[in-house]
Amino acid sequence: MEKKNQRNYVIVALVCAIMIMAVGYAALAQTLTINGTAAISSTWNVAITGISEGTPTGTATNKTPAAYTGTSATFDVDLKSPGDKMVFDITVSNTGTLDAELTGLTVTPATTATSGIYYKVTGVTVNTTTLAAGATNTVTVEVGWNTADTAMPEVKTVPLTVSMTYTQQS
Repeated sequence: MEKKNQRNYVIVALVCAIMIMAVGYAALAQTLTINGTAAISSTWNVAITGISEGTPTGTATNKTPAAYTGTSATFDVDLKSPGDKMVFDITVSNTGTLDAELTGLTVTPATTATSGIYYKVTGVTVNTTTLAAGATNTVTVEVGWNTADTAMPEVKTVPLTVSMTYTQQS
């Protein structure tokens, strides 16, 4: 009889252990759901906001008004004799909340050595010029006919595009 009671206790203990393990497994096997949201309140807006035409030198004139879109500006200057030049001031504004850095500057056409016509862009340096949030920068573009040039260039009307690439400052 004592063996029988012992065996009953062992069976009850094993059944209790199995039930405790089943409840524990069920509790740990529940699906855990984590909900959350994130919001980014920063804005990116670097663009040309204006172009002012400087005083022409010699008989230089604007063939068409300077135009801009985003971070590209286009000029079309008519040069009539050596020494003529036209200067433009481009205003670049950062109306976003992130600081920016100039990482690219492209002038098209890229070279003019054979025509006696030159392009000069000042006021910015690639990988150096920064533009803080809310700030502006002035880029000066000069288009001219070399004064030492005695040959007539093939093209006296000079179309020019200046494109700037800004990226978030690190």
